[in-house]
Amino acid sequence: MLLDAKTIERIDAVFDAAAAEDRRSLSEPDVYRILEALDIKTPRHVFIADPSRVDAEMLAPFAGKAIVKIVSPDIAHKSKLGGVRKVATDDPLYVRFVMATMKEEVIARRAAAGEENPRIDGFLIAEFIPFKQSIGNEVLIGVKNDPSFGPVTTLSKGGDDAEFFARWYDRANLSLAPLSKEDAQTLAKTLKIRHRYEAMGHPEYCGKIGDALYAVSLLAYQYSFIAKRKARYYLEELDVNPFVFSEDGRFVAVDGNGRFSTSEEQDLEVRRPDGGALKAFFEPEGIAVAGISSEPGKYSPARVIVELLHDLGRTDVFCLNPKGGSAEIGGKTYPLYQSAAALPRSCALYVFAAPAKNTLLFLDAIPDGSAVVLISGLPQELPYEEFAANVARQRKRGIRIIGPNCMGVFFAPDERRAGINTLFIGEKRLKIRWSGRSNTALFTQSGAMGITALERVQNSPVYKSIVSFGNKADVNIPDLVRYFSAEQSVAVMAMYLEGLGKREGRDFFELARESTKPIIVYKAGRTEAGAKAAASHTASMSGDYDIFQAACDQAGVVLIDELPDFYNTIKAFSMLNGKIPRGNRVAGVVNAGLDATMGADQAGSLVPAEYAAATNERLTALNEHGLLNVGSSFLDVTPMTDDVLFGKIVDAVLADPGTDCAFIAVVPHVETLKTTDDVCRDADALARQLVTAAARYGKPVVVSVNSGNHYQGFVQALEEGGLPVFPDIRSAMRALETYCAYSLLRRKNF
Repeated sequence: MLLDAKTIERIDAVFDAAAAEDRRSLSEPDVYRILEALDIKTPRHVFIADPSRVDAEMLAPFAGKAIVKIVSPDIAHKSKLGGVRKVATDDPLYVRFVMATMKEEVIARRAAAGEENPRIDGFLIAEFIPFKQSIGNEVLIGVKNDPSFGPVTTLSKGGDDAEFFARWYDRANLSLAPLSKEDAQTLAKTLKIRHRYEAMGHPEYCGKIGDALYAVSLLAYQYSFIAKRKARYYLEELDVNPFVFSEDGRFVAVDGNGRFSTSEEQDLEVRRPDGGALKAFFEPEGIAVAGISSEPGKYSPARVIVELLHDLGRTDVFCLNPKGGSAEIGGKTYPLYQSAAALPRSCALYVFAAPAKNTLLFLDAIPDGSAVVLISGLPQELPYEEFAANVARQRKRGIRIIGPNCMGVFFAPDERRAGINTLFIGEKRLKIRWSGRSNTALFTQSGAMGITALERVQNSPVYKSIVSFGNKADVNIPDLVRYFSAEQSVAVMAMYLEGLGKREGRDFFELARESTKPIIVYKAGRTEAGAKAAASHTASMSGDYDIFQAACDQAGVVLIDELPDFYNTIKAFSMLNGKIPRGNRVAGVVNAGLDATMGADQAGSLVPAEYAAATNERLTALNEHGLLNVGSSFLDVTPMTDDVLFGKIVDAVLADPGTDCAFIAVVPHVETLKTTDDVCRDADALARQLVTAAARYGKPVVVSVNSGNHYQGFVQALEEGGLPVFPDIRSAMRALETYCAYSLLRRKNF
C-alpha cells in the first residue's frame, strides 16, 4: 500500500523543478505530471511560457478545439477571472491573440478588485474534454496536510460551485490517508450520487472514483510527516477540481493546483506516546505537595489536596513550603519541607499548587524522572512558547507533566492500589463515589467539566479515573489513551476536548483505531467562534472539526454532538459494558402510552422486536386487566399494573429470542407501584423486579424514570442494581441506540 520507487522518483522530479524556481505552489502542468505518475488520466496538454512560440505543429494534436488556461501561482479560480477559454486551434495567430487578451483581462479584473498584479508563468493548451456539467459528472478529489492529523483526503461534488455546494447542501467526504483500496472503493460506492450512476447505466463510475481516491490517498501519505520513509517534500494541499466523466466514458482530471513545502521547512515529526511513563500519576509511591501554608485558616488548593490524600489513607504524603514550619491537616501534623532535596524519602509524584510565578523554579528543583501535576496556571509574564520550550527541556530529564492550569488526577483505590485525588474539591462540596463496578476513565481539558460529570453520576459511580489536563503542555490525549488501553480496571474511555496540538490528532487516530475499548468524545470548538474560544483557553490549536469528525468515524470513536448526550452515553457504555446485543431488535415496556410512542420515535437504527408465539401466549396469560396491548413490540402495561406483574411482563419480553435489547419507562407516581423511598427496596418492589430480570438475561436494558428530582431512592435502587436510569425516554433511547450500534459495528470489525 505504498508508492513504488519509480513513481516517487517521477513525483520528486516535479517538486524538484518547482523548488528550483523558488516556488512552493504547484501549477496545473505540475499537477498533471504528478497525476500521470499515479496512472490517473489527464488531458493531452502543452505548457507554453511565451505565446509567440505557438505554431501549427503545436496545435495539430488538439483536433481543431482546445482549452487555453492561464498559469499563475496567484490565481486559484482562473475561470472567475476570465483565465479559461475554449478556442479553435486552426489558426495559431488567433490562439496567440486569445492568450494576450486573457492576460490583460485577468490583470484588469484583479486591479478592479484592489488586488496586486498576479505572477503569470505562461499558458496551458489542453485537450477539450466534452462532458455534461451536471451533478455527478464533475468530482473533486483533494488533499490537505493537517498539522494535527496529517494527510486528509477530500471527495465531493466538483465544479465552480463545489465549495458552495459542500457548505450549504452536502458536506465533503473526508478521510485520513492512506486509504486501503477496499476502503476507497467502499467509500465511493456509498456516495449518494451512486443512485444516479445506476440510473444512467454506469455503476462502474463509482469504481473509477474509488481508484482515483485510492491513488491520491497514497500520494497524500507518501508526502506527509507520517510516512515511514521520510519524504523530501510535504504536500500541503492539492485540489483536483474537477475530475470529469467524459462523453466517451473516461474519468479525467481536467484542472488542479496545490502547495508543498520541504521537509526541512517543517517540524512535524511524529512522536509516539509512551504510556508506561504515566504510572507514577496513578500509582505513585510517595507524593509531595507544594503550596501548603502553615496558617490553618488560609485556604489553598494544596491543603485540600493533602486532606483528600489523607482521607484515602495514604501515609506517603509530604508537604513543601520554602518557609518551612508545619501544618495540621485532617487531624495530623505535617512538617513543611523547604525543598524536594529535604524530603526524608524519594517521591514519584509532585503536585504544584503554589503561586504560578514559581513554576519554572519548582520544575528545575525536582529530581529527574519525576511525575508532576501543575495545578497552577502560567506566570502572566511568561509566553506559552517559552514555557513549552522549558517543558521540552524537562522532558529530556525524564520528567512528565500534567497541566498546567488543571485539577490533576483522580484514581479510585482498589485492593492493589491506594488511589489518588488531587481534584481539590472537599468532600463537603463534592463527594466522589466509586465501587467495584467503576470502570470508566474520563480525560477532560476543563476541570469544571470533570466536576459536572461527577455530579451527574452520584447514584451510579462509573468513574475509575478522572484526568484534568488543562493546557496539556506535555501529557496529552494519545499518552492517556495508550496508558488506559492497558489498564485492566478501565473498560471505557471518555474525553472532553477543546484543542489538539501538532501530531496529536494522528497519534490519537491511530491508537483509537487499534483500541478494543470504546472511546466516547465530546469536542468543543465546532464553530469558528467556539474554536477561537477553545484555542484561547487551552493555548493549543483547535483544528478543523470536520477533520476531527472524519477521524472519529474512520477510527470507530463515538463522537457526541450534545453535552447532555455525552454524559448519558458514558453512563450507558459503563453500566452496560459486557452486555453485547446479538442484533438491533428492541423491546419496550412502559406504563404510559406516551413513552411507547416516544420510544418508537427515538429508536434510530433499532427496529421493533417481533415476539415469538410462545411469548405472546405468556403475555396473554399475564394480561390480568385486559388492557395490555399484546402483539405490540412496545407494551403499555397501564397504570393499573403492580410491581410484580410489571416485572413478569419485562421478564417475558427479555426472555424472547427476538429481543436483543430493551427499554423500560416508568411513571413512578402511580399508587400501584412501590417507588417511594420507604418501600422501593422491598423484595417485591419494582426496582428489585427489574434488576433481577435484567441480570437473568444479560441483554442491554435502559430505564427511563420521568419524575424530576422526586423518587431518587427508586432511581438509586435501580442504578445500584446495575441498570442505567435516565430522566426521560429520549435520553434513554439515544443512549441505548448509540451503545447497540457501536457494539454491533465493533463485533463486525473484530
